[in-house]
Parts: sequence; C-alpha cells; structure tokens
Amino acid sequence: MIRRLSQHPGATALLRSTIAGNTGVMTVGIAIQILLQAAYFIIVTRTMGAGFYGAFVSVSALATIVAAFAGWGGDQLLIRTVAQSREEYPRALGQALIYFAISAPVLALIAIIAIPFFTDSSIPYTAIVLIIVAEVICARSNYFAVNCFQAFERGRDMATLVVMLYAIRAFAAVMWNRTIADPTPLSWAWFYCGSSLAAGTLSMIFMFLRLGRPVWHVRWSDWKQGGYFSLQMGSLVGFLDIDKPLVGALSNLPQAGLYAAAFRIADVLAVPVRTPMYSTYVRFFQRGAQGTRGSFAFARDILPIGAALGGIASLGVAVASTCAVIVLGPGYHGVGAVLVPLIPLPVLYALYYIGADALISGGHVAYRTWMQVLLPVVDIGLCMTLVPRYGAAGAALAATCTHTALVIILWTSLYYLARAESRGGTPSGPMLVSEASAPTE
Repeated sequence: MIRRLSQHPGATALLRSTIAGNTGVMTVGIAIQILLQAAYFIIVTRTMGAGFYGAFVSVSALATIVAAFAGWGGDQLLIRTVAQSREEYPRALGQALIYFAISAPVLALIAIIAIPFFTDSSIPYTAIVLIIVAEVICARSNYFAVNCFQAFERGRDMATLVVMLYAIRAFAAVMWNRTIADPTPLSWAWFYCGSSLAAGTLSMIFMFLRLGRPVWHVRWSDWKQGGYFSLQMGSLVGFLDIDKPLVGALSNLPQAGLYAAAFRIADVLAVPVRTPMYSTYVRFFQRGAQGTRGSFAFARDILPIGAALGGIASLGVAVASTCAVIVLGPGYHGVGAVLVPLIPLPVLYALYYIGADALISGGHVAYRTWMQVLLPVVDIGLCMTLVPRYGAAGAALAATCTHTALVIILWTSLYYLARAESRGGTPSGPMLVSEASAPTE
C-alpha cells in the first residue's frame, strides 16, 4: 500500500518538494506533542475522575468555541496575504494584532457573563473565569503565533510552539497532581490558566524575535473578510465541541467526562492526520489563485497520503478501545464501548481537512462556513435523540454520523464548484458567498 502511494504522481511530486521537509519536521514535533498530550491527559483524567473531568470539559469546550472568534480571522488573513506577497507580512501582522486586541477582551467578557448559564451550577464561577481567560486569550495567543510561522511554511518553528504549549501544560499537570490535596476543577483551573498564560506569552515573544515587528497599518475593508474566516473557524470548533456540554445537560457530568475522555483519545490519535495539513495550507492558497480547479487538483494529489494517515490512526483508536480503561482507571469503565463508534473519526478528519482547505483556498470561505454552521444542528438533534438513552456512546455515534455527512456534502460541493468553474461559470445560490464578493486587498 505504501509503495502504491509513493508511486502516485501527486504524492511523488509532494515528496520531492519543500512540503516533504516541513512534513518531516512537523511529524517529529507532533510525535512529541502526542506524548505530552497523553501524559497531560492521563494525569488530569485519573486525578479528577469522570465527574470532575466532565465539569471541566463542559466549560473548556464552550470557552474554546468563543476563542475561535478571538482575532476576528486576522491570522488567517495574514496567511493568505503572505502566501501572495511575503513583503506584506509586517502590515498584515499589525492588522492581525489589532483585530486580536479588539476582539479577544470583548469576547472573553461576553463569555464570562454568558457561559455560567449553560454549565452545571456545581462548577465554581472562579474556575469558569480562569478557563475562559486561558482559552480565549492565552492559548489563542499561542495559536496566533503558530499561524504566523505557518504563513512562511516554517515547520520547525511551528512544531516548537505547539510542543511548548503541551510541555508547559504537562508540567503544570504534574505539579498540580503532586502539590494539591484536593484535585477539583477549581484547583486545576488555576494551573491551567497559569500554564496557558506562560505558553501564550513565550509564543508571542518568540514570534517577534524570529519574524520581526509589526507595522501598525490597518485596512478596515478586510474586517468583513476576517469575519468570514473567524466564523468558519468558530463553526468548526463549535461543530467539534458543542456536544461535550450537551452530554452533561442531557445525561450527567460523569457521562460527559466519559465521552470527553473517549473523544480526546480519538482526537489525540488523529493528530498525525494534521501533519500534512500544516505543511500544505499555504500551498493551497497558492494553488487556489488558479481558482477552485487548482485547489481541487491539489486536494486530489494529497488525498492518498491523508487517507493512509487516517487509516493508521483509526487502527490506533480500535486498539485503544480495548485497553483505554486500564490507562484511565476504573472510574472510566465503559470508555472502550464509547470509543468503538469513534473508530472512523481520523479518516473522516483527513477527508474533511483536505476538502475544506481546498474549498476555502478556492475562494469559497462562506460556503464552507455555512456547511459547518448548519451541520451542528444535525449533531445536536442526534444527541437529543441518542444521549438520553445511550449516554456517552450515543454522543459518539452522533459525532461520527455528523462528520460523515459533513465530508459527503463538502466533497460533493467541491466537485460541483470545480466542474462549474471549468465550464466557465460559477454556481449561484444563497449558500455561496465567495471571497470575490467580499472586500479584498
């Protein structure tokens, strides 16, 4: 199988390009990240137990959705700008930082007010505030810096920042486990916020030292386009995380913790699927300059590699379903049954990431966004049907079914758009709002 993949024309070209070098560096970095995530995850879940972990995740999931809007798509606009002209980086960085400075504090304040109404009353308000600050401002700063390096396809620096975030969090988890006699969501929230603050601050300093200072010149005409980018990111994160607090509301916090633990295992094992995505994202924008046909052709080139990585990761999820309870402890009895419906998830991730990047780089940001906005409604509907009866396993089945529907709709839309473009036209309709219709630089 590997030999056939290596003989695929598109894969061969990729293996000989700079993408291969970045992918190799990111693979090493992601391997370290997986180990650190595993250590951090095991310490926190075993120490907290399913109930407390469910309480923590129900808050962090909502905070992560809000964090996706922090920055208002400025870092994504930066990637697009630098992909076309690297000389524009200082101005694009200044604009992205101003977008972040305007949006992040406002969103954090809104979240601090709103999220307590959607979480269990047993969760301390102080813990909620700390988790929101950690996600919306601190961890988002790390992600912002990673995206700046991604714009220049600097895989080593990207890997350094990603590893640093999880190394600091793993160290915080060890210190929390060793020094705190009462392991509650509140006590962990202090360590979680502190470690995220350290990682975010160091990431921004590292970015300035390596890439230079910003030029404070903003093109406010990009604000609308940035909104499209933030909405598509927020809708994706919402699609991935909205079911965590929903399980707690429809069932109970221990079931929410059980599902969150199973989903986290599948998500960590799927991390290698993201390796080529980090390395090819800028190239998608370069090929997308030729239109949807160019980005679609590039997506087909890397599809065999993504599918192979997804298949290997899915095999890992299958193996994990047989032994996860041994690692997590008896408090997570039944986690194996919850993992079984999640076995296809890494393959679906691979198909989604490749198709979604092709769609957005081909000039259809809002098209992708609306798909991601509407499909969580399906997920919520399935959860409301399955979770009261089957608990965490029902949420896992709902997640896999919804991801499958997303992949089918996405690739069908991508094929249709590329085909219509090759015929000299662009399909119209309420679902299509392309980048060409929004303010551009």
